[in-house]
Amino acid sequence: MSEKLRVGVLSAGAWSVAVHIPELKKHTDVELVVVTNQNLETATKIQEMFGFEKALNSWEEALKLNLDAIIVSSPPIAHEAMVIAALNSGAHVLCEKPFAIDGKSAAKMLAAAKQNDRTLLVGYGWPYTNIFTRVRDLIQDGLIGKVEFATLGITCGIREILEGAPSDHSTSTGFMSERNTYIDPKIAAGGAIGTTMSHSLGLLIHILGDSFDWVASSSFPAGAALDYHESVSAQMKNGASVNMYCVSTFGSAPHVTWRFEAFGPKGDLRVDPTRRQITFHGAIGDSWVEEFEEKDVAYKSYMPTALLLERARGNEIPEGCDSSLGQLVVNATDGIYESWRTGSRSKVAG
Repeated sequence: MSEKLRVGVLSAGAWSVAVHIPELKKHTDVELVVVTNQNLETATKIQEMFGFEKALNSWEEALKLNLDAIIVSSPPIAHEAMVIAALNSGAHVLCEKPFAIDGKSAAKMLAAAKQNDRTLLVGYGWPYTNIFTRVRDLIQDGLIGKVEFATLGITCGIREILEGAPSDHSTSTGFMSERNTYIDPKIAAGGAIGTTMSHSLGLLIHILGDSFDWVASSSFPAGAALDYHESVSAQMKNGASVNMYCVSTFGSAPHVTWRFEAFGPKGDLRVDPTRRQITFHGAIGDSWVEEFEEKDVAYKSYMPTALLLERARGNEIPEGCDSSLGQLVVNATDGIYESWRTGSRSKVAG
């Protein structure tokens, strides 16, 4: 590896401009080597904004530039080809979510990472939000005992996006996400299930330290290829029963709201990021409330990018956006799709 980390961003668009590239710019040991977009004019505009050495409309050509770290920011349909090629080039890779179109595709990417002894990360930032890190620690430390039941719900202001409105992710930079990135299930791995529920599945797996055994799900509109809302009832491999929901709200509502509860033989935990509180109830007289600051509930969207750089430097990183988590999320998503098709519960692979 050279003295500076040579970094490339493939298929850069609104989210890369909003999150990935500004984070890269914060690190003095990062050399912005190349940015690509299938539209060369767009790639050149991003190059000029951030100071990349090269702008290309060919991601394949970018992989010839001896890169240490690569961010793959394409729609999910292109992830497998781009990620595997990036890993084969010798780079550590961060892939945006949704990670893969299906579990088989995810497995191929994980195999390529293992074969090349490279790190493959997925763009999950919520596991690093302080309030969720805290509740995970409390659960893993056995505060409530073995989890018997948990609920996790999310609302996210993406309804206009799913209805075809452009999105610049509130950056006001003029870079808009392609409509099909969100509304064409063949390209985007679903509507709300890929955009929002993938966050929820990853966060629940991370907090509980467990994976799904089976799932049963319904969506709205029922039977439609593009979902707006969904609910999931499931069993985890360690036996916990869970309920989840995902709701697509309008942009005038708070952009993201969460609700998490976990119950066990020693007590229960309730997490309310809006009120910035974790509440515990145990035996009679044993209860408390922990208060958090605004920064403790903020979405750390930049963390996967920062952790990619840490791995490229040769440093260890905390769990939360590793590709093994991405595989479990995609497996659960496959199970949800199967439940929609059959109208019954579905066994989850893995």
